[in-house]
Amino acid sequence: MKTFFSSSLIKFGPNSIEEKTINPILKFFSYMWNPLSWVMEIAAIVSIALSNGGGKPPHWEDFLGIVILLLLNSTISFIEERNAGNAVKALQASLAPEAKTKRNGQWKVIPASNLVPGDIISLKLGDVVPADGRIIRKNQRFFPL
Repeated sequence: MKTFFSSSLIKFGPNSIEEKTINPILKFFSYMWNPLSWVMEIAAIVSIALSNGGGKPPHWEDFLGIVILLLLNSTISFIEERNAGNAVKALQASLAPEAKTKRNGQWKVIPASNLVPGDIISLKLGDVVPADGRIIRKNQRFFPL
């Protein structure tokens, strides 16, 4: 029976969410790669190109204003998404790290990431459900308040 669980773990993979790590600098610059940012970048280039005419020195105010707005927009987006990612990590930390499951006829506490389809898990009031499943039996106990 032990080989069934280990082969199922190999076949279906661990019961966990994969974490992808992205370089924060590349993530920041990715906020400058969208249609709105492209328009702002073109406007910055046009503003500096058109201001440099007639032998006059360029006017950097419009160019700098647009670039600052572009950087500000990217910074706000980056911070907001990082905060949302931190909230997701906090939720993942509250997921059930262990599960009580019946394997080989005995109840054992195992890491929830080792659960496979076919495992029978035991839950009690207040437990975090460690995986998708079907209720096959429930015990009803009524206590007077």
